[in-house]
Amino acid sequence: MKKQYFLFQLKRFFTNPKNIGLFALTFILSLYFGLVSVPNRQLIEKVDPYAINGEYRRYTLFLNKATTKIKEMQESKNTHEVPNEGYVNAIKTYPDILNFDKHRINGIKANNWKEYVIYSSKWYKYVDHLIFVDENQQFLYPVQYYQNDNYREDGHFAYQRTAHFYDALAKSKQPLTKNIVEEKTTLQILQNSISGWTTLILIIFVVLFAADIVTNDRKYYSVLKDIPLSKNTILWIKTGVVEIGVLFNYLLAFIVVTLCTAPRYGFGSFKLRTTFYTGRLYFIQPFKYPTLGNYFIQFGTFAILIVFLFIRLTILLSIIFKNEYVAELLASVFAISGKVLYFSLGMGFVYPILQSLPMTYFTIGESLSGNLSYLMDSPGWGFNSGIVPLMLSIVIIEIFMLIISRSKRIKLIRR
Repeated sequence: MKKQYFLFQLKRFFTNPKNIGLFALTFILSLYFGLVSVPNRQLIEKVDPYAINGEYRRYTLFLNKATTKIKEMQESKNTHEVPNEGYVNAIKTYPDILNFDKHRINGIKANNWKEYVIYSSKWYKYVDHLIFVDENQQFLYPVQYYQNDNYREDGHFAYQRTAHFYDALAKSKQPLTKNIVEEKTTLQILQNSISGWTTLILIIFVVLFAADIVTNDRKYYSVLKDIPLSKNTILWIKTGVVEIGVLFNYLLAFIVVTLCTAPRYGFGSFKLRTTFYTGRLYFIQPFKYPTLGNYFIQFGTFAILIVFLFIRLTILLSIIFKNEYVAELLASVFAISGKVLYFSLGMGFVYPILQSLPMTYFTIGESLSGNLSYLMDSPGWGFNSGIVPLMLSIVIIEIFMLIISRSKRIKLIRR
């Protein structure tokens, strides 16, 4: 009987007009993402040979001029003449930058991307030190970071992250390409994109899939009212059906995005290294270099737990309120509560309790990249911090589900 009921629920799920609409919407959004959003994504720190060549020529000309002027001043023996600050600064800083740029240009020309990332890392660290530590007014972060009052810290973090990302690539055993350096391969695109609001939208899709899995039984009341299965069994079968539907939906999105991006940029490799921010830039090791394989294992673990949590939560709410729309609303509000309350609005003081709340980790990618630590301005907030709150939330939901399963007063199928 379990098999027949499972197949019946599975057929109903995949023929449900609402679910078909969600599958179609997923396909369209994935297609748009792969064909429009990814190619038009604006990179701040990109491989730009024209900019590097331009900087190399300008700095070389100015350094030659500065050297000549300083030499002339020294030969004139005029003790009252003060050296131009720009000339002094150029003589002090430009030689190192020109050396880095020379190797970066050679790396691009020779398609030697390992040389490029090694010397680009040195360039970013050196220039960042001039801006952030030395407060050298001759150098500035890109204008894209000057969008808010936190531009100095944002630029500092971005330069450090870029430098350490290049260090991570230099340690990778995989051959490097321009697309890998610019994080354009399919795996890197997914890593950087499945975060923030994108993840929350995917969670809301889970809620929409699960909301009517119980209440739709009203349409088949005469057939299902005397089914010889326990409530607990029925609920687990329904959970399994929704999980299959969600998995199908995610696979659909993954296949579409892969077909749109892999032929153009490459699929990437799970052996490539990426970065994880440990919480403080002054730490001895501010960034760790896990492989993409390790990242996606952690991502998959979080995703499985969060999907299961929201399927069971939505089913629970639909039973309690006897209405799928109320269940959708409450579960969706719970999903976005963390982002709305203390990510988007910002916080002056980070309350420690936030690290123990499950909604803090629903954005997944922000936690696993360490970006959540930067947003919260404190260490932690990674995989190890998030796994316990998520597990505890599931346990609490399962306790309520067990109570419902054993209660004779609560019926799953109603007219």
